[in-house]
Amino acid sequence: MSGGMSGGMSGGMSGGMSGGMSGGMSGGMGTMGGAMVSADSLILSRAAIVGPFNGAVLHVNEPAFDSPPNLALWADGPRHEAIFTQLVEGLLFKTRSGPKDATLEFANLQASTIQRKPLVRMRAPTKAQFKKQLDLVASYADLRADRAIEIVDQRTPPILFWSSLLGLTAHRHKKTLQLIDLVFSLSVLVEMRFKQIFASIRPVAFSPQIQPMIETPGHGSWPSGHATEAFAVATLMQALLDTVPGTGSPPNGTLNREQMQRLAARIATNRVVAGVHYPVDSAGGRLLGTALAEFLVARATGTRVHERGFDGRLFEGPNGEPLDFSLNQSMDHTSGNAYTRSATSTAVGNAPLLNWLWEEALKEWK
Repeated sequence: MSGGMSGGMSGGMSGGMSGGMSGGMSGGMGTMGGAMVSADSLILSRAAIVGPFNGAVLHVNEPAFDSPPNLALWADGPRHEAIFTQLVEGLLFKTRSGPKDATLEFANLQASTIQRKPLVRMRAPTKAQFKKQLDLVASYADLRADRAIEIVDQRTPPILFWSSLLGLTAHRHKKTLQLIDLVFSLSVLVEMRFKQIFASIRPVAFSPQIQPMIETPGHGSWPSGHATEAFAVATLMQALLDTVPGTGSPPNGTLNREQMQRLAARIATNRVVAGVHYPVDSAGGRLLGTALAEFLVARATGTRVHERGFDGRLFEGPNGEPLDFSLNQSMDHTSGNAYTRSATSTAVGNAPLLNWLWEEALKEWK
């Protein structure tokens, strides 16, 4: 994720998480069905049976122009890239050097009147606040022996952790895994830009006693990429499972919510235990991941989103003491808190390609 994931996500993941898990044909003709076939063997076979060439003799239906259902004909990697391109078109960043804040904005480029609308406002903690947070990082180091195996296994996308919780399987939930792939890619795209903007200093730079148990990633600390991606998955899956028709009331997304939020928080906190993040990094990632998943769902379904914000300078106790990260901290304050959520909502338009994948994923949970 913010470490092992960031380098390979934009390239390696373009092939699709679901493709890598489900196998299938995305690896190419030479490995169809798991059997290795050499090019020489195929050449010999053709030469033996082809005969004189008769031209185009087969009946072929030409796919409709610019039709989302054509995605069913595509391999996982190209499908991911096509949908992702439509998802992110219109996203842009705005920075202000005075207050040192940054905003992720969105402009619906397909609308008759193009307007820039804020989606997420972010303001990092101060250097002094990060120093105070260092005491919490040092305390979390006591948990390293207990959590080491989790921390190491979660350096790369922790799909199997989500699979264990939700019953995700490669053979049954291929399109759902592709949705998760998309929210991972969206998270990395946005979190890395925010990390570059704020350039927050990692814990190891402040003290030689932190001694992280894994390699410190080569980019800024705030917001946490692992937290962003984990809470994005939790929010996405709750929305998807809540939308499945005929599954009872309350819907399964709501019934799964507590466990999904706990898993996301565990993944985020493990990075603090490892010594590469502060608790406030997890808090910022929680807000960002939630907002990004809400944006993806709104683009998939044509619904609206509420602008969210996180002000790291307000993430402290009444006497300036450092705050630990907790799921008990509400993200729905309208003002005066580190976490904020606008009372009004805004439309972000529909992404037809993403809508096709969303509808296909819903079918997998009926």
